Amino acid sequence: MIRIAPDSSVPIYDQIKSGLRGLVARGQLKPGDEAPSIRALAVRLRVNPNTVARAYRELAAEGFFESRRGEGNVIAASALKRLSGGMAELKDGLAEALRHARRGGLDWSEIDAVSKEVRREEP
Repeated sequence: MIRIAPDSSVPIYDQIKSGLRGLVARGQLKPGDEAPSIRALAVRLRVNPNTVARAYRELAAEGFFESRRGEGNVIAASALKRLSGGMAELKDGLAEALRHARRGGLDWSEIDAVSKEVRREEP
């Protein structure tokens, strides 16, 4: 399920993109599966269809979707590989940030508190 936080500083179309990536990462959508139609997702999320269309266009441009005539937007075979690469990059960046915080004198409880604060700010 995709969740939207209308009051977030993150644009709704980016939240939709993140939500779809999350569905693939959790195995709820698999390569070859058809993504929800633009109209159906817009109704479910209570957002303008143009917002969903923008998210879909950007995902297609990134190679996350394959557009198939008569089938709509299908999750690309390379989607999982793209997500795996992004996860490795995230892990490396996070590890560096944690090393920096520890060198700066923060203890693990302070780092956890900052992490919780950041998570509350994002959808």
